[in-house]
Amino acid sequence: MIHEVTSSLPKFKTLRFTQGLNVVLADRTDKSTQTDTRNGSGKSSLIEILHHLLGGKADTKSMFRQQPLDEHWFAMTFDLGDQLVRVQREGATPGKVTVTTFTDDGAVADEEIISNEQWKRRLATELFGLTEEGDWVPSVRSCISYFLRRQSAGGFQTPTKHFNQQMTWDIQVNLSFLLGLDVELARAWQRVREREKQMETLRKAAQGGALSDIVGNSGELASELAVAEDELTTLTASVADFTVIPTYTVVEAEATRLGQRIRALNNQIISDRDYLAQLEGNLSEVQTTRPTGLAELYAAANVQLPDVALAAYDDVQAFHDSVIANRRQYLDAEIRRITAGLAANTTERDRLAEQRSDGLRLLASGGAAETLLELQRDVAKRQVRVEQLRHRYNNAVALESEQGELRLERQRLAAALTRDLAERQQVLRPAFVIFERLSQRLYADQQHGRLVVNATDNGPEISATIPRGRSKGITNMQVYCFDLDLVTLWTRRGRGPGFLVHDSHLFDGVDERQRASALQLGAEYAAAEGFQYIVTLNSDETPKDLLDGRVLEDFVLPERLTDHGEDGGLFGLRF
Repeated sequence: MIHEVTSSLPKFKTLRFTQGLNVVLADRTDKSTQTDTRNGSGKSSLIEILHHLLGGKADTKSMFRQQPLDEHWFAMTFDLGDQLVRVQREGATPGKVTVTTFTDDGAVADEEIISNEQWKRRLATELFGLTEEGDWVPSVRSCISYFLRRQSAGGFQTPTKHFNQQMTWDIQVNLSFLLGLDVELARAWQRVREREKQMETLRKAAQGGALSDIVGNSGELASELAVAEDELTTLTASVADFTVIPTYTVVEAEATRLGQRIRALNNQIISDRDYLAQLEGNLSEVQTTRPTGLAELYAAANVQLPDVALAAYDDVQAFHDSVIANRRQYLDAEIRRITAGLAANTTERDRLAEQRSDGLRLLASGGAAETLLELQRDVAKRQVRVEQLRHRYNNAVALESEQGELRLERQRLAAALTRDLAERQQVLRPAFVIFERLSQRLYADQQHGRLVVNATDNGPEISATIPRGRSKGITNMQVYCFDLDLVTLWTRRGRGPGFLVHDSHLFDGVDERQRASALQLGAEYAAAEGFQYIVTLNSDETPKDLLDGRVLEDFVLPERLTDHGEDGGLFGLRF
């Protein structure tokens, strides 16, 4: 329980608490002006002070780091385990706390200055038996916040969340711990969600995003990889069989020159053959030409030529015969020359063709060193390509396999959670019964509330509900029943903070009868179970008597807050 909250502020209202129900009341005095308000009296600030002293963050935006509070310390004396402890923290040195431990007779047994992180570890061990080692584990700050809700963080919006931005894993892990469920299952669900988040990021990146060149579709990549590997194998074999010819360039140039010479000879041979055929035709015509004699012609006509005419004719005939003979000699000589040329050119062509064939066979058997280097560079490029494709294929297979494994893991965890809930029914039974009885006392004329724990495909789903009735503040009363349930459970275990603190905001919209019932229940359970229930209230919204006839004033702290003046609030000043 909390014994005292105090500060070095000169006019701070030191609050001293007792066992059971404690009401911190904010009065509206006769001297209050219309600009005064109980919202500035410091009721909610008491919650902030308690968080500050129980390891809360104190960043640069914290009110304890702002003037004038940064020049002062705040302190709380409370029971921590079986020891009476005083913790003090200053705004100027928020990373340090002074912890004083007292003996049973009130003497100082020990005093030390430790870091706020060390203080949180001690609180975790002493209050909840936590070590806070590893990822997504129950934390003292999250657990304590269910006993010390903040209105400013949205702590009264739903029973299972102590601030409105609380992550799913934080809810599941910490409430599993507080209710006695298997925390490791809740942690395992978060590991699955983290893996799914990573897989989703990779999947989006693989579909045309930043990783589209690294990850892809395994089916398409398998086909592409097979083709690339076959092409690489073929090219690698070609390089292995490649022979470097040192004179490759010279041989290649000679083969080109010989080809040109052979083409020229072929052209000449074709031309000579045509010419030879023409000469042979001309020679044949010359050999068959024999003009008919003039005397024979006249004889055939029975005409006798004179001797003079016959002599002249013989001269002409002799000249004609000499021309024919000369023509025949020329054609014979030309035919022999062309025939000889054809034979020589054909022989030379065949010789050059054989020589060129030898060169081509040499070129076909290998290549130049530059060609080999080019082939080797091509092989290297293809090897890189194949490795890239293989890496992408392996990534795609891993990604798709991981997605399948995650689906199976979700199914496995859902089955394990179902079994765990069935096995822990005796552990959960007190929590179920307490919540139902509290809601029954608050709303006797309505269907009773239910605390339900379901196994879902996203981990344990915990809900605390009261069927809607005519009450305006029924949601707040769901929070009330849930918190009272938790503090009762942990007090019975002999652990936990030993106190529950509720801000007056919890009772906003709650009708007067339910408000009185809630205070009555809080007083009863606190007395019966042995915990402390601290409530901050406004005087004009507080019932005078509890339902059992006791006067509420008996539970109100002597130090009352007011809305009047500069020093009427908890801090004794306005800032």
